[in-house]
Amino acid sequence: MMRHLLAAVLLLAAPSFGTATAHAQEGRTVIRILDPETKPVPYALVTLRDGVSRVADDSGMVIFSEAPKDSIRFQVRRIGYDPFGGWVNRSDVTGEFAVALRLLPRSIQSVQVVGRADTPLGRSGFYDRVQRVQRGAYSARMITPEELEMRNPIKLTQMLQGENLVKVQRYDMSRSLLTGRGGMCGMTILLDGMRVSGTLEELLENRVNPPPVSSLISIDDMVTAPSLAAIEIYGSVGSVPAELQRSAGNIQCGLIALWTGRRR
Repeated sequence: MMRHLLAAVLLLAAPSFGTATAHAQEGRTVIRILDPETKPVPYALVTLRDGVSRVADDSGMVIFSEAPKDSIRFQVRRIGYDPFGGWVNRSDVTGEFAVALRLLPRSIQSVQVVGRADTPLGRSGFYDRVQRVQRGAYSARMITPEELEMRNPIKLTQMLQGENLVKVQRYDMSRSLLTGRGGMCGMTILLDGMRVSGTLEELLENRVNPPPVSSLISIDDMVTAPSLAAIEIYGSVGSVPAELQRSAGNIQCGLIALWTGRRR
């Protein structure tokens, strides 16, 4: 009788135990970013101690493909919240790591928010593409508002210096142009979803009949770095998502999508 009772208790306890350790069995580290009211904070930038970064999804969850430990050290940044950095213990119940970000104080009139939280970048599809890139659907470099805020460049081309998928080349003492990694073709540039024309990159796009240089300007003169909310860099035509290809039209090299506006 006692043996049967003990077996029944273990059977009832098994599902909750399996749920708590599911992520550990899958060999991945799950981090959840919350606000002071334990609501999800979407699209936060999470950086592990070794420098690997990922962006949380719209549920505030980010997954790293490595075996979880009892505690890990990481940083979290999200516009409008106080940055977090430090060690966090793994929950014995969920097997996840959870962090509650503190809202930065703001002096604004009271507003009523109705419905699902949304952002201009979210409506542009930026964060959807971030998640696809993190799943391996595309090869791209996604620069988030938090990274722009952290690095605070004076010029756009300063932000792109040293990137693997684009090369910043000097045209003269004050102007630069953006080329593919080989340096033989100009990058196609989208600004808020629209193709940009009249920049120095057209000198390489139209080698047979190039436009007069006097009519062209540097992208730094067209877009100021403080106005940027996010940047997407695609190193080849084949890696550009279909929705951006439709906006760009003919792409000879890679593509850079620039998004302006509020970073929050």
